[in-house]
Amino acid sequence: MQQKIQVLLADDNREFTNLLSEYISEQEDMEVMGVAFHGEEVIDIIEQGKIPDVLIVDIIMPHLDGLGVLEKLREINIKPQPKIIMLTAFGQENITQKAV
Repeated sequence: MQQKIQVLLADDNREFTNLLSEYISEQEDMEVMGVAFHGEEVIDIIEQGKIPDVLIVDIIMPHLDGLGVLEKLREINIKPQPKIIMLTAFGQENITQKAV
């Protein structure tokens, strides 16, 4: 049996994380290995050795935003590096360019 893709969700919108978590859990090949409601929680989870295959992270979050999470991940240089999907409802092109 193939191992499921481990997904870590990071968004301060609890309703959205519940919906996305429910959707991912319905997929045969994926599972949610954690949910974080701010950027510092993401770093805490990863520093505990729980490295996801995919990190879905909102750009705008309290304590440490999504761009801050990307910078921290680069600093701690985790292996293997998760695939990262950035989300935002904020339409600023300069923010999007920074994420890239």
